[in-house]
Amino acid sequence: MSYVEAILALFAIVDPIGNIPILLHIAEHTPNGQSQKAFNIAVTVSVLILLVFSFAGNAIMKHVFHIELADLQLAGGILLLIIAIDHLIFGSLRRSVMIEGTFSPYEIGCVPLACPLLAGPGAMVTSLTTLEKSGPAKAIVAIAAVFGILWLIMRFIQPIHRILGKMVCTVFSKVMCLFIAAIGVHMIMSGLQYYFTAPK
Repeated sequence: MSYVEAILALFAIVDPIGNIPILLHIAEHTPNGQSQKAFNIAVTVSVLILLVFSFAGNAIMKHVFHIELADLQLAGGILLLIIAIDHLIFGSLRRSVMIEGTFSPYEIGCVPLACPLLAGPGAMVTSLTTLEKSGPAKAIVAIAAVFGILWLIMRFIQPIHRILGKMVCTVFSKVMCLFIAAIGVHMIMSGLQYYFTAPK
């Protein structure tokens, strides 16, 4: 996996452009003038979650749960495939993070922005498998690049949304779901390959 492939895989999972409408919706539930603070917190927490899971996830799998990377690839691939299909048909991912009321930027930045929206199970599995298969440098670069782009989008989210419009964001999100489904299938096949080729 090249640096570009690692970045594109994580970009498809995080889906910064497709998530613009839901980011704007969540921003409405912060006190006036504090939505950008919530976005900054969300990016920081998301990066920390993915870095910790990427570097500690393998040790946790082996020593706590006694499972292999192939097991996680199979489970993660199936999960990504279900998420992609479910979102394409029902859009339930967005419904699951719809909130009511007003919250502090710290509360809303951590949940639901950082997790489960940005650093959810799909992003965690993708980051961990990138690190295990291609090395820590590519995983770190992918996380930094994707969340750097995401921060820029959040910084200028209102004009970007006015230019693109809700329809373009929605269509982009659906297209990204096709790539997420393809990534899920690839992870499933990689996990199965381990069991068919591993020494008995």
